Amino acid sequence: MTSMLPPTRDLPSGRQARIRADLERAVRGRRSRRLLVPVLAGAAAVAAVVASVASLRPDPEPVPAVQVTTSPPVETTPPDAEPGVPPDVVAAIEEGCARAAGVIGRAKLYQLRREETAWALLYTDNESLTCDLGQAGVEYRSGAGRVDPRWLPGHFSVEDAGAKAGGDRTRLPGDAGRPGYRTATGRVGGGVAKVTISADDRTIEARIVNGTYAARLYYPPDWDIPQNDRGPVIKAYDSGGKLLGTSSRLAESCYFEPDSGTIIQGDLSRGRDRCQVATPWR
Repeated sequence: MTSMLPPTRDLPSGRQARIRADLERAVRGRRSRRLLVPVLAGAAAVAAVVASVASLRPDPEPVPAVQVTTSPPVETTPPDAEPGVPPDVVAAIEEGCARAAGVIGRAKLYQLRREETAWALLYTDNESLTCDLGQAGVEYRSGAGRVDPRWLPGHFSVEDAGAKAGGDRTRLPGDAGRPGYRTATGRVGGGVAKVTISADDRTIEARIVNGTYAARLYYPPDWDIPQNDRGPVIKAYDSGGKLLGTSSRLAESCYFEPDSGTIIQGDLSRGRDRCQVATPWR
Protein backbone atom coordinates (compact mmCIF):
# COMPACT_ATOMS: atom_id res chain seq x y z
CA MET A 1 0.00 0.00 0.00
CA THR A 2 1.31 3.45 -0.76
CA SER A 3 0.19 6.99 -0.20
CA MET A 4 1.70 8.15 -3.49
CA LEU A 5 -1.02 8.81 -6.01
CA PRO A 6 -0.57 8.41 -9.78
CA PRO A 7 -0.89 11.53 -11.89
CA THR A 8 -4.24 12.34 -13.41
CA ARG A 9 -4.64 12.00 -17.13
CA ASP A 10 -5.69 14.94 -19.26
CA LEU A 11 -8.56 14.31 -21.63
CA PRO A 12 -9.93 16.42 -24.47
CA SER A 13 -12.68 18.64 -23.11
CA GLY A 14 -15.35 17.06 -25.30
CA ARG A 15 -14.51 13.53 -24.20
CA GLN A 16 -14.30 14.57 -20.56
CA ALA A 17 -17.78 16.10 -20.70
CA ARG A 18 -19.19 13.00 -22.36
CA ILE A 19 -17.70 10.68 -19.74
CA ARG A 20 -19.05 12.89 -16.97
CA ALA A 21 -22.56 12.77 -18.44
CA ASP A 22 -22.37 8.99 -18.94
CA LEU A 23 -21.28 8.38 -15.38
CA GLU A 24 -23.99 10.60 -13.97
CA ARG A 25 -26.54 8.50 -15.85
CA ALA A 26 -24.85 5.25 -14.81
CA VAL A 27 -24.94 5.90 -11.09
CA ARG A 28 -28.33 7.59 -10.89
CA GLY A 29 -30.55 4.95 -9.26
CA ARG A 30 -34.32 4.98 -9.21
CA ARG A 31 -34.35 6.07 -5.57
CA SER A 32 -31.28 8.30 -5.67
CA ARG A 33 -32.48 11.88 -5.41
CA ARG A 34 -29.41 13.97 -4.77
CA LEU A 35 -26.51 12.17 -6.40
CA LEU A 36 -24.23 13.98 -8.82
CA VAL A 37 -20.91 12.37 -9.71
CA PRO A 38 -18.33 14.51 -11.52
CA VAL A 39 -15.69 12.57 -13.40
CA LEU A 40 -12.02 13.33 -13.90
CA ALA A 41 -12.41 16.85 -12.57
CA GLY A 42 -8.70 17.47 -12.02
CA ALA A 43 -7.22 16.64 -8.66
CA ALA A 44 -8.00 13.11 -7.44
CA ALA A 45 -10.12 12.59 -4.34
CA VAL A 46 -8.16 10.91 -1.55
CA ALA A 47 -9.89 8.37 0.67
CA ALA A 48 -10.78 9.88 4.05
CA VAL A 49 -10.87 7.98 7.31
CA VAL A 50 -13.99 9.08 9.16
CA ALA A 51 -14.62 8.27 12.79
CA SER A 52 -18.17 7.24 12.01
CA VAL A 53 -17.09 4.41 9.69
CA ALA A 54 -16.66 1.00 11.27
CA SER A 55 -15.18 -1.81 9.18
CA LEU A 56 -15.52 -5.38 10.38
CA ARG A 57 -14.17 -8.11 8.15
CA PRO A 58 -15.24 -11.51 9.49
CA ASP A 59 -14.10 -14.72 7.89
CA PRO A 60 -16.35 -17.44 6.49
CA GLU A 61 -16.86 -20.76 8.25
CA PRO A 62 -14.91 -23.82 7.05
CA VAL A 63 -16.44 -26.18 4.53
CA PRO A 64 -15.21 -29.54 3.23
CA ALA A 65 -12.19 -29.28 0.96
CA VAL A 66 -12.51 -30.21 -2.70
CA GLN A 67 -10.07 -31.26 -5.37
CA VAL A 68 -7.90 -28.30 -6.34
CA THR A 69 -6.63 -27.11 -9.69
CA THR A 70 -4.64 -23.95 -10.25
CA SER A 71 -6.35 -20.82 -11.60
CA PRO A 72 -4.65 -17.75 -13.12
CA PRO A 73 -5.44 -14.23 -11.89
CA VAL A 74 -8.25 -12.32 -13.57
CA GLU A 75 -6.75 -9.95 -16.12
CA THR A 76 -9.67 -8.08 -17.66
CA THR A 77 -12.76 -6.31 -16.47
CA PRO A 78 -15.68 -8.76 -16.51
CA PRO A 79 -18.04 -7.90 -19.38
CA ASP A 80 -21.14 -8.30 -17.21
CA ALA A 81 -19.94 -6.07 -14.37
CA GLU A 82 -22.67 -3.61 -15.32
CA PRO A 83 -24.35 -4.11 -18.71
CA GLY A 84 -24.99 -0.91 -20.61
CA VAL A 85 -22.33 1.20 -18.88
CA PRO A 86 -19.95 2.67 -21.50
CA PRO A 87 -16.32 1.46 -21.40
CA ASP A 88 -15.10 5.01 -20.75
CA VAL A 89 -17.26 5.17 -17.61
CA VAL A 90 -15.98 1.80 -16.42
CA ALA A 91 -12.41 2.98 -16.97
CA ALA A 92 -13.08 6.22 -15.08
CA ILE A 93 -14.50 4.34 -12.08
CA GLU A 94 -11.61 1.88 -12.06
CA GLU A 95 -9.00 4.63 -12.22
CA GLY A 96 -10.72 6.94 -9.75
CA CYS A 97 -11.41 4.25 -7.13
CA ALA A 98 -7.88 2.84 -7.33
CA ARG A 99 -6.46 6.35 -6.93
CA ALA A 100 -8.71 7.09 -3.96
CA ALA A 101 -7.72 3.84 -2.24
CA GLY A 102 -4.02 4.47 -2.92
CA VAL A 103 -3.48 1.05 -4.47
CA ILE A 104 -0.89 0.16 -7.08
CA GLY A 105 -1.99 -1.64 -10.19
CA ARG A 106 -5.24 -1.76 -12.09
CA ALA A 107 -8.53 -2.15 -10.23
CA LYS A 108 -11.19 -4.09 -12.16
CA LEU A 109 -14.89 -3.32 -11.78
CA TYR A 110 -17.05 -6.29 -10.76
CA GLN A 111 -20.24 -4.61 -9.58
CA LEU A 112 -21.72 -1.11 -9.90
CA ARG A 113 -24.63 -0.54 -7.52
CA ARG A 114 -27.27 2.18 -8.03
CA GLU A 115 -29.51 2.41 -4.96
CA GLU A 116 -29.93 4.97 -2.18
CA THR A 117 -26.17 5.37 -2.66
CA ALA A 118 -23.99 4.70 -5.69
CA TRP A 119 -21.02 2.44 -5.08
CA ALA A 120 -18.79 -0.11 -6.73
CA LEU A 121 -16.97 -3.35 -5.95
CA LEU A 122 -13.55 -3.76 -7.55
CA TYR A 123 -10.56 -6.07 -7.29
CA THR A 124 -6.87 -5.73 -8.04
CA ASP A 125 -4.46 -8.66 -8.10
CA ASN A 126 -4.19 -8.52 -4.30
CA GLU A 127 -6.88 -6.18 -2.92
CA SER A 128 -10.62 -5.73 -2.80
CA LEU A 129 -12.10 -2.21 -2.98
CA THR A 130 -15.48 -0.93 -1.83
CA CYS A 131 -15.77 2.47 -3.48
CA ASP A 132 -18.42 5.15 -2.84
CA LEU A 133 -19.28 7.39 -5.78
CA GLY A 134 -20.25 11.02 -5.28
CA GLN A 135 -20.81 11.04 -1.51
CA ALA A 136 -20.50 14.34 0.37
CA GLY A 137 -19.19 16.06 -2.76
CA VAL A 138 -16.29 13.59 -3.17
CA GLU A 139 -15.90 11.88 -6.52
CA TYR A 140 -14.46 8.63 -5.20
CA ARG A 141 -14.01 7.48 -1.62
CA SER A 142 -12.57 3.99 -1.36
CA GLY A 143 -11.07 1.61 1.15
CA ALA A 144 -9.03 -1.48 0.31
CA GLY A 145 -8.52 -4.83 1.98
CA ARG A 146 -5.77 -7.35 1.35
CA VAL A 147 -6.95 -10.48 -0.48
CA ASP A 148 -5.65 -13.05 -2.95
CA PRO A 149 -8.49 -13.28 -5.48
CA ARG A 150 -7.13 -16.48 -6.99
CA TRP A 151 -8.38 -18.51 -4.04
CA LEU A 152 -11.55 -19.00 -1.99
CA PRO A 153 -11.69 -20.23 1.61
CA GLY A 154 -14.41 -22.76 0.81
CA HIS A 155 -17.64 -21.75 -0.90
CA PHE A 156 -17.40 -17.99 -0.34
CA SER A 157 -15.33 -15.20 1.15
CA VAL A 158 -16.10 -12.08 3.16
CA GLU A 159 -14.08 -9.10 1.96
CA ASP A 160 -16.08 -6.27 3.54
CA ALA A 161 -18.66 -6.33 6.33
CA GLY A 162 -18.56 -2.74 7.51
CA ALA A 163 -20.97 0.01 8.43
CA LYS A 164 -21.28 3.78 8.04
CA ALA A 165 -23.42 6.11 10.10
CA GLY A 166 -26.04 8.23 8.35
CA GLY A 167 -25.16 11.62 6.93
CA ASP A 168 -26.93 13.46 9.74
CA ARG A 169 -24.46 11.80 12.12
CA THR A 170 -21.27 12.26 10.13
CA ARG A 171 -22.01 15.98 9.57
CA LEU A 172 -19.69 16.08 6.58
CA PRO A 173 -20.26 18.92 4.11
CA GLY A 174 -22.90 17.84 1.62
CA ASP A 175 -23.64 14.61 3.51
CA ALA A 176 -26.91 15.63 5.20
CA GLY A 177 -29.78 13.30 4.43
CA ARG A 178 -27.60 10.40 3.26
CA PRO A 179 -28.80 7.08 4.71
CA GLY A 180 -26.66 5.00 7.01
CA TYR A 181 -25.79 1.53 5.83
CA ARG A 182 -24.11 -1.80 6.38
CA THR A 183 -22.05 -3.17 3.49
CA ALA A 184 -21.31 -6.80 2.70
CA THR A 185 -19.12 -7.91 -0.21
CA GLY A 186 -17.10 -10.93 -1.21
CA ARG A 187 -16.63 -13.69 -3.75
CA VAL A 188 -18.54 -16.93 -4.31
CA GLY A 189 -17.85 -20.31 -5.83
CA GLY A 190 -19.88 -21.85 -8.61
CA GLY A 191 -22.15 -23.75 -6.23
CA VAL A 192 -23.47 -20.64 -4.50
CA ALA A 193 -26.87 -19.48 -5.76
CA LYS A 194 -27.91 -17.09 -2.99
CA VAL A 195 -26.23 -14.96 -0.32
CA THR A 196 -28.14 -13.24 2.48
CA ILE A 197 -27.11 -10.48 4.87
CA SER A 198 -28.83 -10.23 8.24
CA ALA A 199 -28.60 -7.57 10.95
CA ASP A 200 -30.94 -5.77 13.35
CA ASP A 201 -33.76 -8.28 12.74
CA ARG A 202 -33.64 -7.63 9.00
CA THR A 203 -32.46 -9.85 6.14
CA ILE A 204 -31.76 -8.92 2.53
CA GLU A 205 -30.47 -10.90 -0.43
CA ALA A 206 -27.19 -9.85 -2.03
CA ARG A 207 -26.79 -9.39 -5.74
CA ILE A 208 -24.54 -12.08 -7.24
CA VAL A 209 -22.68 -11.02 -10.39
CA ASN A 210 -19.44 -12.24 -11.89
CA GLY A 211 -18.57 -14.56 -9.05
CA THR A 212 -19.05 -11.79 -6.48
CA TYR A 213 -21.81 -10.71 -4.11
CA ALA A 214 -22.60 -7.21 -2.87
CA ALA A 215 -25.36 -5.70 -0.75
CA ARG A 216 -26.13 -2.75 1.47
CA LEU A 217 -28.66 -2.72 4.28
CA TYR A 218 -29.91 0.87 4.60
CA TYR A 219 -30.94 2.90 7.68
CA PRO A 220 -32.31 6.43 8.28
CA PRO A 221 -29.93 9.42 7.95
CA ASP A 222 -29.73 9.80 11.75
CA TRP A 223 -28.73 6.14 12.29
CA ASP A 224 -25.50 5.56 14.22
CA ILE A 225 -23.39 2.42 14.43
CA PRO A 226 -24.26 0.56 17.65
CA GLN A 227 -21.61 0.23 20.30
CA ASN A 228 -19.82 -3.13 20.26
CA ASP A 229 -21.32 -3.77 16.85
CA ARG A 230 -20.53 -7.26 15.60
CA GLY A 231 -21.53 -6.69 12.01
CA PRO A 232 -23.97 -8.59 9.82
CA VAL A 233 -24.37 -12.34 9.52
CA ILE A 234 -23.70 -13.54 5.99
CA LYS A 235 -25.01 -16.87 4.73
CA ALA A 236 -24.51 -18.71 1.44
CA TYR A 237 -26.94 -21.23 -0.08
CA ASP A 238 -26.97 -23.54 -3.07
CA SER A 239 -29.72 -23.64 -5.70
CA GLY A 240 -31.72 -26.12 -3.62
CA GLY A 241 -31.70 -23.89 -0.55
CA LYS A 242 -29.05 -25.86 1.33
CA LEU A 243 -26.95 -23.76 3.68
CA LEU A 244 -23.33 -23.90 2.51
CA GLY A 245 -21.76 -21.70 5.17
CA THR A 246 -22.03 -18.62 7.35
CA SER A 247 -19.74 -15.85 8.50
CA SER A 248 -20.23 -16.72 12.17
CA ARG A 249 -17.75 -19.53 12.83
CA LEU A 250 -14.66 -17.40 12.49
CA ALA A 251 -12.41 -19.24 14.89
CA GLU A 252 -12.86 -22.57 13.09
CA SER A 253 -11.91 -21.27 9.67
CA CYS A 254 -8.46 -22.10 8.29
CA TYR A 255 -7.46 -22.53 4.64
CA PHE A 256 -4.15 -22.68 2.81
CA GLU A 257 -3.11 -22.12 -0.78
CA PRO A 258 -2.03 -25.47 -2.28
CA ASP A 259 0.76 -24.10 -4.50
CA SER A 260 2.85 -22.51 -1.74
CA GLY A 261 1.21 -23.86 1.41
CA THR A 262 0.56 -20.29 2.60
CA ILE A 263 -2.36 -19.96 5.00
CA ILE A 264 -4.75 -17.46 3.41
CA GLN A 265 -7.51 -17.67 6.01
CA GLY A 266 -7.35 -18.27 9.75
CA ASP A 267 -4.78 -18.46 12.53
CA LEU A 268 -1.29 -18.57 11.02
CA SER A 269 0.06 -20.35 14.10
CA ARG A 270 -2.26 -23.34 13.78
CA GLY A 271 -0.17 -25.11 11.18
CA ARG A 272 -1.17 -26.26 7.73
CA ASP A 273 -2.02 -29.78 8.91
CA ARG A 274 -5.05 -28.35 10.75
CA CYS A 275 -6.30 -26.34 7.76
CA GLN A 276 -8.31 -27.15 4.66
CA VAL A 277 -7.19 -26.58 1.09
CA ALA A 278 -8.41 -23.35 -0.52
CA THR A 279 -10.34 -23.67 -3.78
CA PRO A 280 -9.71 -21.75 -7.00
CA TRP A 281 -11.97 -18.79 -7.67
CA ARG A 282 -13.50 -18.73 -11.17
